[in-house]
Amino acid sequence: MDELKDKERELAPLEREFNHVVCSFEQFFKSQATASIILLLAAIAAMVIANSDSRELYQKISHMALSISLGDFTLSHSLHTWVNDGLMVLFFFLLGLEIKYECLVGDLKDFRDSSLVIAMALGGMVLPASIYAGIALTGVDEAMNGWGIPMATDTAFALGILALLGSKAPRSAAVTLSALAIVDDMGAVAVIGLFYTDGLDLLSLSYAGLALLGLFLFNVLGVRRPIFYVLGGLLLWWFVLQSGVHATAAGILAALAVPTKPYAQSSWFARNMRNIVNRFEKIDKKDVSILEHQEQHELVEEAQDIAAMATTPIQRWGHVLNRPVSLLILPIFAFINAGVALPSDLSQIFDSVVLVGVAVAMVLGKICGISLFAWLAVKSGLSRLPTGLSFAQVFALASLAGVGFTMSLFIASLGFAGQPELLAQAKLGILAGSVIAALLGTTLFMLNSSNTGAGSAQKENHNKAGLPQTEG
Repeated sequence: MDELKDKERELAPLEREFNHVVCSFEQFFKSQATASIILLLAAIAAMVIANSDSRELYQKISHMALSISLGDFTLSHSLHTWVNDGLMVLFFFLLGLEIKYECLVGDLKDFRDSSLVIAMALGGMVLPASIYAGIALTGVDEAMNGWGIPMATDTAFALGILALLGSKAPRSAAVTLSALAIVDDMGAVAVIGLFYTDGLDLLSLSYAGLALLGLFLFNVLGVRRPIFYVLGGLLLWWFVLQSGVHATAAGILAALAVPTKPYAQSSWFARNMRNIVNRFEKIDKKDVSILEHQEQHELVEEAQDIAAMATTPIQRWGHVLNRPVSLLILPIFAFINAGVALPSDLSQIFDSVVLVGVAVAMVLGKICGISLFAWLAVKSGLSRLPTGLSFAQVFALASLAGVGFTMSLFIASLGFAGQPELLAQAKLGILAGSVIAALLGTTLFMLNSSNTGAGSAQKENHNKAGLPQTEG
C-alpha cells in the first residue's frame, strides 16, 4: 500500500499539528519491541508497588471481587481469577490460532523443516524440567510442583529483544525462535492440561465436549460469522471452567475450530475490486467529499465486505486480537501476577530451593537442552540449520529462549496455588532467570556479530523481510 501523503488527505482543522505530536507514539506502538517493553514496565510497576508502602493496596486490587449478575444468577471472582481464568483465555485462543496456522502453512508444515525446531523445543523442555526436579529433590516435597515452570519461553520478550538487536541477529534467528516458541507452547499447554488440572467433573466435561463439537460443526457447515464462534466459545469456556480442567484450555480448543478457508476465491476478489474501483473513479468529483456522495460511501462499504469475504477467519481474527492481547491483556496479567515482596535480607533468597531451581533451570537448562538437541538433530542428518544461522547463534538463541516470563508465571500460579511462600519464591526465580537469560542472549548475539562482522547482505535481507509478528 502506497504511503498516504498530506495532499491526499482530508485533514481536520488541527489535525496536522496534532499529528506531529502523536506520530512518534504511533511508530512506537507499531514496533515489534513494544509488547515486550510494555510487559516489562507492567512487571516492574508490580514489583515496585509490592515492595513499597502501597503493597497492601496492591493486594487489595489483586483480590478485589468482580461480580456479574443476571436475576438470581451471580458469578463472582477476584480480579486475579478473572484475569488468569478469563482474559488469559483470549491469549491462549490467539496462541491456538498461531499453532494451527504454523501447522497448516507455516514453519511446522513440512517435517523436514520443522524437525530442527521440534528437537530444540523438546530439549528446551526436558532438560529444564529435569534440572529443576533434581534441585527440588533437596527441598520440601511441595517444591516438585514447580517442575513445569522453567519449560516455557516468552515469545514476546524474546522476539522483542531480537528486534532491538536489529542486524546483529539474522532474520533466520527470529523465524527459528518463533517456530520454537510455538512448539514450546504446545508442550506447555499439554503440561497444564495433564499435570496442573484439579479433579474432573465428567458431566461438565461432557457438556464442554458438546460445545466443542458444535464449534467444529459450524466449521464444516461453512459458518464464518464471528458471533457463532463467540457464543460457542463462551459456552465451551464456562463448561471447561466447571469441569476442573483449567479454563485456558478452552481458548486453545476453540481456536482449533476456527475456519481456515475464505468465503471467496482470490480471482473473484480481484474481479469485483476492479469493478468497484472503476465505478468509484467514474463518479469521483475532485471537490466533493465522500460525505456528500452517498454512492461513493456505499462503494467503499461494498469493498470492505468483498475484502472480508476474501480473507480467512483464522488470519483476520488473529490480526484483530493481536494488539489488544499483547498491549493490554498480557501487561494486565503481568501486573497482577508479578508483584512479590523481596525478603529484607537478600542473602536469604539463595536458601530457596524453588527460586534457585527455577532460575538455574531457565538459564542452564534452556541453553544446554536447546543447543544439545539442535546439534544432535543436525549431526544425525535429520535436520539442517536455516540459512544464515550458525551454531554460535543457536547458542545465543537458546539463551534468549530462557526468558520464560508470561507462561512461567502462569504455570507457577497453578503449581503453587494456595502456597503463597513457594509462589513468591517461584516468581523471584522467574524474574531472575528471565533477566539473566535476556542479558546473556543479547551479549552472545552482539559478540557473535562483532566476531563474524555481520555483512551488508544480511542486514539488507533483515530490513526487507522484517521480524514476524507474534505474541505471548
